[in-house]
Amino acid sequence: MRINNQAKVGLVTVICLLCQGYIFTYLLHVQPNPVISFVPLLPYIAYIYARGRRAWYYKKPLYWMAAVVALTVLDIAPFALENYLS
Repeated sequence: MRINNQAKVGLVTVICLLCQGYIFTYLLHVQPNPVISFVPLLPYIAYIYARGRRAWYYKKPLYWMAAVVALTVLDIAPFALENYLS
């Protein structure tokens, strides 16, 4: 079974959102601003927008998946550092 590129990027986005929610709730015990929780969705929304353009970056789902993972890590990092240092 082959999964198309949009499904791959969407699956990585969902996994990152679930992991982020789990880490915030059960590991760090913080309630971040709701806007921060939706930041990993931004690359996916941009990917869907790029779909209509059929540009080179649409055909590179690995870049988009890396962007989703990087934004998720950047969302978690300040809270993890604050928790670690206190």
